Amino acid sequence: MMNRKNNEPRDSAGNSIETTGNPIAESGNCYILMRGDQKPKRITNFTMRPINAIQGDCSHLMDIEFTLKTGRVFMQQLDSQAFSGVQQFKKAIKKISGIDMVYDGNESNLADIQEYMNNKYRDYNHCLGINFTGLYKVGSDWAYVGTENAIDKKGNKINSIVSITEDNEALKSTITDTDMITGRELKEISGDLFRFNTYERTINIIGWVCACFLKERLRQRKIKLSHLVLEGGAGSGKSETLEKIIQPIFGLVGSGIGCSGLTKFSTLKSTSSTNLLPVIFEEYKPHRLSKIELDLISGTLRSVYDFQTSQRGRTDQSVVNYMRRSPIIVVGESSFDETAIKERIIDVQFAKSDRMQEHTKHFRSLAKNEKILNKLGKTLLMFTMNIPDKDLDRLIEKSKIFDDLDFESRVILGMSNINLGLIFLQDLFDSYHLNFFESTGISTELIRQSLVGNTTNALDGNSKVNSAVDLILQVFDTMALKNRIHEGRDYIIKECELCLRINLIYDEFSKYVREYDITDIEKLSNRQFTKQLRKEPYYKDYLVRNFKDANDIIMRQKSYVLDLKKLNQICNLEAFKMENSDFMELDENEEVPFK
Repeated sequence: MMNRKNNEPRDSAGNSIETTGNPIAESGNCYILMRGDQKPKRITNFTMRPINAIQGDCSHLMDIEFTLKTGRVFMQQLDSQAFSGVQQFKKAIKKISGIDMVYDGNESNLADIQEYMNNKYRDYNHCLGINFTGLYKVGSDWAYVGTENAIDKKGNKINSIVSITEDNEALKSTITDTDMITGRELKEISGDLFRFNTYERTINIIGWVCACFLKERLRQRKIKLSHLVLEGGAGSGKSETLEKIIQPIFGLVGSGIGCSGLTKFSTLKSTSSTNLLPVIFEEYKPHRLSKIELDLISGTLRSVYDFQTSQRGRTDQSVVNYMRRSPIIVVGESSFDETAIKERIIDVQFAKSDRMQEHTKHFRSLAKNEKILNKLGKTLLMFTMNIPDKDLDRLIEKSKIFDDLDFESRVILGMSNINLGLIFLQDLFDSYHLNFFESTGISTELIRQSLVGNTTNALDGNSKVNSAVDLILQVFDTMALKNRIHEGRDYIIKECELCLRINLIYDEFSKYVREYDITDIEKLSNRQFTKQLRKEPYYKDYLVRNFKDANDIIMRQKSYVLDLKKLNQICNLEAFKMENSDFMELDENEEVPFK
């Protein structure tokens, strides 16, 4: 029998533990139940030491160090609900180690063990648990919370806050354990940083990566960050760029998420689990994905861009809120045609034919400096946590150089945020007393040209993103080329007008979309289409025009009249194309250059 007087239990600070009335004691890495004059009963083959008590939004968790009778020691996180009853506790320890751990006590014994633990380890850490990784504001200062540990703005590890995200390979990063970059190292990679591909690609990619570090601070200002899409054929360099340049800057050691087989819950969890590290969706190949998967991906891009909160119920009738907060990278063979998505992405198109020998040299140079890229990411993180609000506001205002361009507001915001990322990087160079433009070999004019050029290219040479109505009219145009709709009966072109009998065309259009499995347009109902059509700049009126029936008899029918000139400026058309005049088009204030 254990002699309590000779083996008086003490807490981890060496103080005596009050055990009056508590029959639990430790012996040989086991908990034993003291039974007066009877022989003590061993009720476990392990002991527990609480390390962290974690207060989450919807749960209380415990990081517990388990020591088995055999001497094996390991750490495991348990929900406090595991201690609410014997069956729950047995279920929890079976889940941890199968048959290795045994509990042979009742509920009263379990409560006594908890009291014993609290008395012995009363100085264990109590902390706040957050359900994501990334930037988190503690008081007036910023901290970074990773999957393994958290650091403050000076880089010191802090114990008052931990991430309680479920194990996720895609979010594993070494950024908290990496050293900061030195001035010599920054100068060493600066010559390669924007030359590993064409400037249109590198400037957009590096700018977006730098902007990701500011994403949470932009969110607090209600500023949204576009997603990054890397598209191109096999061998064009998109995957190598992701693995050798982008991921090392974030210190990411995990892999991306495959688009095939995605579920609603997996996208919900991944995109709400970080506000700084990018969630990467790989192998985006629309022709190999189901409609459900395609809709899920496009829906995810929309909701994450707008910081929407999604809800999901639990079996206990409680509701969990998931804020969609992550940066997203999509890698695949093609991009998106949906209007709502095109406005929310930075679309970087790779081509094997554009990769020059000079690009390859700089790419290989960057790729072999993976550790320096790791350090660059750590330094960008520290810079983000330390830059004062007023200085960040100054950089944001400085980035707004595209407001004079004829792009949609979301597109301009996306370009401005890429520019902000580059200005942020420029400030980092200044802090090392390095001239950003001399070191990298680029200029403010080259940055502007590259951002505008890439955006224009992504929009097929237009300044506007085609609306759902524009895309449907382009399908009408294709149907006319294939004689699925007929001039004179379904539509007429007269002078500068295109007149459409929508009620006749739309049924055929719906059938055509089904037959050819057209998935890259938003199929509106007839009523919604005509309603939105009236708001387009090329819409003129709903007027009576002369059409023909099947017997070529002229009928006066109402039709939607469109300005053909304005329509051709927005859409790429063939059947509805307006023929060029032999005469020059002059501004009304210009004088004719001949009599």
